[in-house]
Formats: sequence, C-alpha cells, structure tokens
Amino acid sequence: MLGTARKELDKSKERKRNGEEKSNITLDELFIIYMETQPLTDWTHKKKHVYDLYIGNSGLSNIIKEPTKELLIKREQYNRYKIGHIPIQEIIPNQIGIIISKMETEHNLSDRTRKGIIEVLNPVFKFAMINRYTDFNPTEYLSVKVSSQKKIVIDAGEKLKALYRGIIELYKDEPFYKALFLFGFSGRRKGEVLNLKWENVDFKSNYYWIEQGSRNTNSTKNNDKQQFPLFPVLKNALLGIKDDRAGLVFKSPITGKALTGIDRPMKKLKAYTGIENLTFHYFRNILVSAYAEQGVEAITLSGILGHKDTNTISKYLSNSTMKSGLKGLEVIDVILNAEIIE
Repeated sequence: MLGTARKELDKSKERKRNGEEKSNITLDELFIIYMETQPLTDWTHKKKHVYDLYIGNSGLSNIIKEPTKELLIKREQYNRYKIGHIPIQEIIPNQIGIIISKMETEHNLSDRTRKGIIEVLNPVFKFAMINRYTDFNPTEYLSVKVSSQKKIVIDAGEKLKALYRGIIELYKDEPFYKALFLFGFSGRRKGEVLNLKWENVDFKSNYYWIEQGSRNTNSTKNNDKQQFPLFPVLKNALLGIKDDRAGLVFKSPITGKALTGIDRPMKKLKAYTGIENLTFHYFRNILVSAYAEQGVEAITLSGILGHKDTNTISKYLSNSTMKSGLKGLEVIDVILNAEIIE
C-alpha cells in the first residue's frame, strides 16, 4: 500500500516537471523543481537555506547542525507566514510582502536579508513562467531599498599584513587551505574559489581565469573570462596540493565533491589573526581599503575585484582584470615589505 502511494507521488512529481498538473503545483514543489536545474554552488546552497527558513519547507536546506532553543523559537515564528504550501497560481504580491514586512517589524532583520526573499523567489517565478506553470510573477511588484553597507576598515594595511601572515603561518603545512585563503587574500569571491578548476590554472604563464557565469552561480558578475596573475606564493601553495589535477581544485578530500563551506578553517584563521568579523568576503574589504590607503585609483580597484566596469568613472568603461591584478600585486608588495612577489 505504501509502495503504491510512493509511486503515485513520484508520478505526480514527474508530471509537474514535464509541465502537467500546473494549476495545483505548490511553491515548495516549484522550488524543488527549479533547484534541480541549478549548479551546486555556495549561492544555491544559501538560497535553499533562505527559502526553508523564511518562505517554505522544501527540505533542500539539509541543515546538519542542531538548532539552538532560540533558533527553534524563531523558526516557529517564521512558520506563521510561510507560503510554500500554497499553489503558485494563488500567490499574490501581498503574501510575499507580509513575509518581508514581518522580517523587519517582528524580527528586526536587515534590509539586505529582507531583499534576499525577492532575490530567491524572482528567478523561481521566472522559471515558472518560461515553463508555463504560471503567467504571473508576484515579485515584480515588490522591492526593498537597501541602505549602504560599505564597511570602512581602519588600519587596513596592518590588517592586510596580519591576514597574510596568518594564512602563511597557520597553514604552512596545509597547502590546500593556504592556497584557498590566498585566493581570497588576492580579492576573489568565495564562490569563484570553490568553483575553480585545475584546467583554469596556467602554471607556465602564471595566471588563472574565472569561468563565465553570473552572480547567481557565484562565479563572476560578468559574462567574461577574467584572467588574474598567479603570484609565486599562491602558485607554490597550489603545486603543494596532492591531487590528480583534474576538475575542482578545492574539492572535499572525503567526498571528492565541491566544498559547501569553510567555517572551521575560517574560524581558526579568525582566532589566529585576531581580526574581528573576519569572513571570506571581508578579505575584499580589507584589500580594497588597504589599496585606498595607498592611493590606488578606482578603475584599478574594480579590475582587482573582478568588476568589468566602474560606475565611479563611466558605466561603460572596460577594465582589464589581468593588468589591474599585476598593478595590485605591486601595491601589496609595498604593504607587505616585499613578501609576496619575490
């Protein structure tokens, strides 16, 4: 009896994937189908977490850590406004708006977190429209204004030195994490590093490149192949990694699949350096602030960080990531007293 019911459920899901039974498909079911089409990245992992925490119950977040009593209470409060069980044809902007509003009025969550609801649901509804599950995208009528979140780093040059020493000293015998964090030190996003492949590293010409992609794949925000210099310290760390040099550089040593998080080694680095609020993204804040202290111009900063254009100069001003990267290394070399290039 149970086996028959399971088969019927599987058949129902298959019909929904193929565009049948569209009128009754719930948001939870749609989200599951949509996520099956997405690459396994840090950003998609975060999407699943955001969805299951605030929006619905897809079961995709697969959170292993035991929640605290405080978090369990919060989850129960969030559950009151979830809409995952509702057929997508019945969902209206106000239902999503209530979730966003309650996140502010009852839970004091940031504008950035609240906007994340729209960023998660908008592509899901677009997917539904393309595949004719619905002809309406309720997120198009919603917006959240995010106030400036620029982080000013005081004594950035000293923090950059501390970060570099921490990476080199703490992981001197672990080239895997040494290389991983040196990529972050040089301005790469976490998703870009975790998705880097050995095929994208040219040890002879001393450069690497980021694959084409978009912000949603956590690769690069521009649809271009971006080249960056492979400086000696980073190159040596990569060469020290025991690997077959195929596929992902930073795959899990246990499963052989892409890493989904680096919380533990990051926590060790944070404690070792003594830098508060240290995260992979904060590496970029430290780096840019240190460059600014040295008077580096905006267009070079944009190239170092992997931005194709810089709005401070011209919306359509092309930028060379390789040229900027080399210039950036010269500045870092000055800050670190010739530790990195030689």
